[in-house]
Amino acid sequence: MAENILYRHIKSVLRELIQHMEIPLILTISLLTGRILGLFLTPFFRSQFFFLFPTHHIGGAEKVHIKIVHCLRKCNPVVFFTNRSRNPALKKEFMQNARTLDFGHFNYFDNLVYVDFWIGVLCTIINNNKTCVVFGCNNVLFYRLIPHLKPQICCIDLLHAFGGGIEDVSLLYVNRLNKRVVINKRTVNDLRDQYQLNNIAEKMNERIFLIENCVRIPEGARRDNDESILRVLYVGRGSEEKRVHLIGKISHRCYLSNLPVEFILVGDVKDSVDEQHRKYCNFLGEVENEEQISEIYSNSDILLLVSSREGFPLVIMEAMAHGIVTISTNVGGISEHICNGHNGFLIKNESEALIIKNVFEVLSKLASNKPLMDNISHEAYEYAKTNFNCKRFCSEYKNLVWGDNYFNFENGLKK
Repeated sequence: MAENILYRHIKSVLRELIQHMEIPLILTISLLTGRILGLFLTPFFRSQFFFLFPTHHIGGAEKVHIKIVHCLRKCNPVVFFTNRSRNPALKKEFMQNARTLDFGHFNYFDNLVYVDFWIGVLCTIINNNKTCVVFGCNNVLFYRLIPHLKPQICCIDLLHAFGGGIEDVSLLYVNRLNKRVVINKRTVNDLRDQYQLNNIAEKMNERIFLIENCVRIPEGARRDNDESILRVLYVGRGSEEKRVHLIGKISHRCYLSNLPVEFILVGDVKDSVDEQHRKYCNFLGEVENEEQISEIYSNSDILLLVSSREGFPLVIMEAMAHGIVTISTNVGGISEHICNGHNGFLIKNESEALIIKNVFEVLSKLASNKPLMDNISHEAYEYAKTNFNCKRFCSEYKNLVWGDNYFNFENGLKK
């Protein structure tokens, strides 16, 4: 309640500024106003580690962010949420590992005044913590904040994928980023190519670190499916690059061919499927409960992704950890972990008609060959056990911030 009253008061003050002043003066005063509020908030947000994340709703990136915060919880971290979340699904879990401040209610991207105000708040809080680390991901405000931070403050960013536009925003701040984390080898190469094209010094390549994501690995592989119907699962957003409408078309083709498959879609994706194809799909909507998600995985046979671009989706890691066979377009870093015909299937990222045809052929093969299905399921699970465990993940993130003696794990931040 008190937090909501504060938000309404700040909005009211900023509206008054906008109505009565010219834009350059407004921005200056907005920044100064933020700095004043930051002075009052500083005693409540002293920390060795500050995270700037966009949201706390359910999503693959958000799950990764929670794991990072959990690994570094001994740093007494603070998490700032900068964008409006669709729901508070993961906020409680963030709060169990860090102190949080959610100013996504402002929807600041719509107004430069809000951007400068929050830059003023954040730079005051962070600069008053002497030596610390600021870690940002998928976040324009994080990059806008960097020039306002003292030089001794370590700045780290995380790129989940290359090609969404945030890598272009970050380009202006490469020299100030002490370390950059990526989740697959493809993005390492993409960043290096970007640096070369933009005359960024080659030594900046040394600041790029590959840390692959992790998932919880259940005990034992997926149970055998004694039923005659294969359950094909999609989990994710309905955004354009996910091309969920193709899954609707694939489900229709399977129906026309009497292929014994059932399509289950998790997420707010119903509107992404053409209306005439929706009757061939089972839409579960947003599922926030982790136990329920795990149960859905355990009762599924195949994960289907037909994205036009990806990094390496967490949903593939979760599916493999449950022994699910992945069928995915060969984009981003997916081929670094999926070996075609061995622990999953890769589909060429060609025309939509060819993607539909090729996915249908793989589904037909699996529906008629249970031993093949079981073998690939086993290989997927064993691969996940070896490569996606969270002990490795935490160790690599701790080494990222403590390996250069910037931190001491037991005693906290070195001064």
